[in-house]
Amino acid sequence: MLKEYIERLLHMEIQLEPYNDTKNLPLVLRGKYTLQRMNISGHEVLLAEPSESSNLSVLRKEARQLEMSTGLRVVMCLRAMNYYCRDVLIQENIPFVWYEHQIYLPFIGILLNSKTRTAPLACEKLSFLTQKILLTALYENWQNMTVTKTADILGVTKTSISRCFDELEALSIPYVHTKSRGRFLSVPADRKEMWETIRPVLRNPVIAAYSLKEKVTKNCRLSGISALAYYTMLESEQVPVYAVQKKDIASLDIIRSKISSAGETPGCIVHETGYQIDFEDGKAMDPLSVVLSLSSEEKEDPRISLAIDEMLEEFVWSKAWKDSGSISGNTPISMY
Repeated sequence: MLKEYIERLLHMEIQLEPYNDTKNLPLVLRGKYTLQRMNISGHEVLLAEPSESSNLSVLRKEARQLEMSTGLRVVMCLRAMNYYCRDVLIQENIPFVWYEHQIYLPFIGILLNSKTRTAPLACEKLSFLTQKILLTALYENWQNMTVTKTADILGVTKTSISRCFDELEALSIPYVHTKSRGRFLSVPADRKEMWETIRPVLRNPVIAAYSLKEKVTKNCRLSGISALAYYTMLESEQVPVYAVQKKDIASLDIIRSKISSAGETPGCIVHETGYQIDFEDGKAMDPLSVVLSLSSEEKEDPRISLAIDEMLEEFVWSKAWKDSGSISGNTPISMY
């Protein structure tokens, strides 16, 4: 029955077989769980169904013990569970099957219930909008930010923000939590730790780069090394680098005759970016996006590495953006 329920809800076949290698389990856990090895969408996990009811703290502790003892990701199989317990398990990214109610498998991006189905997400990197949400949340120290509030701040639809929250859950990024029927985004106290946690899934905001014969006359913000030099004492390169958002790139009318030839010193370099965050006076790309825009070779330069540390310390970690109401200190940022 359990196999049929999971397959019916996921619309995919799974393989279940008894897990008999219990010699490494603590004595207290032997016989307390019905253990099955489950293969789902290429993932091999341990489906653990307790033989008796346990309180939430015990379940969380024993889920960790089972993972440490077996080396497999554990999915708790629960037939009697309340909504508070469900919300805590989701908040802590503990996978579960709540029989005839809900399935939560964050490692493959699935949160389903018996009445509605959301297609599993397959993603390794964030969309630009989701990335903008995370960085803005980090700068402004968001707490319990709802889908509606996030949509209002960024000037996009609630549907778009809901999809972004889905992305975060699919990638097991632990800053979206569920209360009752709502989802909330909160930044931890240690924002540096958050930066290190999300950094592997963040993208280079630069989509394309253009070397132009002449310096652009429009009021573009600085990008790359030029932006880093703006924030620090790093000596600026002779050729300025500017950031232009994808939706605005057409206004520059970049045609072949404007692109500099190989070996020719360009008047400027234009970075086409997937998003922009208004930061401080708006004259340069925001610091975290600056870091993401730099190449590995550039970051290996000791001068640039020191400048990055200086920029982040002064303009990100030591700032209390929450007190200013927005990154720029004026009006909320807008996606468009």
